[in-house]
Formats: sequence, structure tokens, C-alpha cells
Amino acid sequence: MGAETVEKAKKLVGDVVVGNLATVEDGQPRVRPIAMKWVGERELWFATDGGSRKVSQLESNPAAEVCFNDGQWNHVRLSGRASMTQDDADRTKLWELIPELGHHFSGPTDPKYTLVKIAVGRIEYMGTGMTEYAVHEF
Repeated sequence: MGAETVEKAKKLVGDVVVGNLATVEDGQPRVRPIAMKWVGERELWFATDGGSRKVSQLESNPAAEVCFNDGQWNHVRLSGRASMTQDDADRTKLWELIPELGHHFSGPTDPKYTLVKIAVGRIEYMGTGMTEYAVHEF
């Protein structure tokens, strides 16, 4: 079920686009919706302001989990470790994948535009009619 679970997760992420990102701040979970893209074999990428609370939360504790739900009871939970980058090539790639970033930043070289990459270590997928998660670990 491993490769099938990965493909189902990638499809759901691609179809839904906006996931709910969970971080931790002072022992308290913090959750917010974020537009993300699956890149490569096992990374989720999103953009944020480098001075945002989510960046400071992920710098303090890089463990993160994202949940995507298609409204039909199909959902996927992706957990992993986050890192931030200002790499121009990667920021341009994400800019092209999510054109709506233009509503928040002046361009892919905007100094506030920070790319966050979550290296997914675990996938938990549950589809309609399933009674337990299909799990894949990288």
C-alpha cells in the first residue's frame, strides 16, 4: 500500500491545494490554512513572510503536520520537519506554481518572501469508507 498511499496523498494535495498547517508555540498547537504544493518525491512547499509567527514557531520546533481534506471525507495527514530558505531558484519555482503569491509579495525576490519546505516523513491517508489510516513512512 506504500506507493499507492503516496500517490493518493499527492493527488489529494494537488486537488485541494490549501491545507491546515499545525505548529507548536509554548506547548500550544497552532493551526492555520496555507496554500501548498507537493514538490518532488516528499516535500511540501509554501511561502510566508519571514517575520511571521509560523516561521519563529518552526525555527523553535521544526516538527509540523499538515492536513488536507477534500470535503468528501477523504483526507491526508502529512508530518515532517520544516526548514526555511531564501534560495532564489526555489522561490521562483514556487512563485510559478502558486501565482496567487502575487497578492502577498511583490515578486519572487521580495525580501519578505520566505519559502518553507516540509520534508514529509510520514503519510496517513484515509479515504471514504476506510476505517483506519493507510500509513507510509519514508
